[in-house]
Amino acid sequence: MNATFIQVVKFCNSQLEAYQRCVENHPKDWTSECLEQKREVTKCSEENVPEIKMMKEKCHEAISAFDDCLAKNEANPEVCRDKLKDLHDCMEATTDTTINQKNE
Repeated sequence: MNATFIQVVKFCNSQLEAYQRCVENHPKDWTSECLEQKREVTKCSEENVPEIKMMKEKCHEAISAFDDCLAKNEANPEVCRDKLKDLHDCMEATTDTTINQKNE
């Protein structure tokens, strides 16, 4: 997963910095105020980092389950830990598969 993040930083650094500045400037309402910056990071990542695109395709169900859980439990996101673990496991498996394919 770290290798993927390094690629995101490499290709999308300006978008990440803009998002970070927005979050810092809106500590209480960054989730609503920084949506455009978040979208820009997502768009850049999907366009420039193949692993991100692959993760979105292979882990679609886990992503949806986690997003749905968070939406239903905004006041208590801790109940979504199992969904987050499932998502993490899927992403790790996808990353491991991608790395092994590159090394072959």
